[in-house]
Amino acid sequence: MPMVRAGHALTPAPDPPVLEVRGLTKRYGRRVVLRDLSITLERGQVLGLLGPNGAGKTTAICALLGLVRPDAGEIRVLGIDARRAAHQALRHVGALVESPTFYPYLSGWENLAILARLRSVPERQIAQALHLVGLPQAAHQRVGTYSLGMRQRLAIAAAILHEPALLVLDEPTNGLDPQGIVEVRELVRDLAAGGQTILLCSHVLAEVQQTCSHVLILARGETVATGALADLLTGNRTFRLRTPDWARLQAALQQLPWVQVLEENGELMRLLIPPDRHEAFSRLLVEHAIPVLELCREETTLEQFFLAMTEAEGTPSSETARRRPIWSRLRR
Repeated sequence: MPMVRAGHALTPAPDPPVLEVRGLTKRYGRRVVLRDLSITLERGQVLGLLGPNGAGKTTAICALLGLVRPDAGEIRVLGIDARRAAHQALRHVGALVESPTFYPYLSGWENLAILARLRSVPERQIAQALHLVGLPQAAHQRVGTYSLGMRQRLAIAAAILHEPALLVLDEPTNGLDPQGIVEVRELVRDLAAGGQTILLCSHVLAEVQQTCSHVLILARGETVATGALADLLTGNRTFRLRTPDWARLQAALQQLPWVQVLEENGELMRLLIPPDRHEAFSRLLVEHAIPVLELCREETTLEQFFLAMTEAEGTPSSETARRRPIWSRLRR
């Protein structure tokens, strides 16, 4: 690790991000399929790369894996410039793209042994990879007898065989039955808990919500939302408030210009309250002795957030998305 001088003492310089992308752009003729994509991924984070069909997800993944040459931008893996030193950078990347293919008449161990020899990976890492994906008992069983979930696990074992810093998974649960989906979901969680950094591309939003720490949503090649999943889904929560003293509540709300009334229906009111004002709102209810029959936050699901950001009927530009307040897009 490089050292930097702080006063008279030498202190370790911070480790570079596992993945750093800045201004990544790709054009095909006049059509821009990816515009100014930026990503920063630290160790142990799981980023869900989301977007409708044609949003630019595949182009982004192919650019990261050196399969497509971008027109502009930077890609760095552990600080290594992946555009200038692709071979060196990609040594730290493992990937599962589309459906995995193995020799069905060979065992899981034998399939991985072939890959290990090609990558000059020590044989001990085969056992380690199989253990991490939960396949040690089926290691010497022919792959032709594996279930789809087991094959996906073996494909992930192949991707992490050389102990990459970054793991790229493109639709890892595609075509799996519910049991297989659960298996892969738990595997992704376990890998992340062990410090593995993962970029996961999927259309199954419920799975992304259960496995990813961060998300990035693309639409028409542009980033329309990015950040920690918890922040995106809780930063604009609405509240349900039910009170029999409607008049007193309305009078009290006149003192709070930062509270927005989204809906009024009998004793029920839906309110938008900034995250840093929740305590102040609670104090106001107590100070004005407003009787409360119900007060709860309404959770936003990733599916609701995704649809609001991408708009099923024609995705708005990122500029339009910035102009429209998020709460107005979540009132569905």
